[in-house]
Amino acid sequence: MSGKTIKKDKGTFIIKIHECQNATWQGSVLWVEEQREQYFRSALELLKMIDGAIIGIEEDIVEGGSHEK
Repeated sequence: MSGKTIKKDKGTFIIKIHECQNATWQGSVLWVEEQREQYFRSALELLKMIDGAIIGIEEDIVEGGSHEK
């Protein structure tokens, strides 16, 4: 990687908690930039979804691409 710093917004996520069962959350997450909504069954699954989206954005930036369409 070069010495350049690229600053980009990682993403905006809207999280809706529908229920709380078995000591964890169930609901949906909307990724605003991609207009994509996914449902999750646990807080861990929610975090993995968000982490995967952010890692995908970072890989696009490192490769010189962009997640913007």
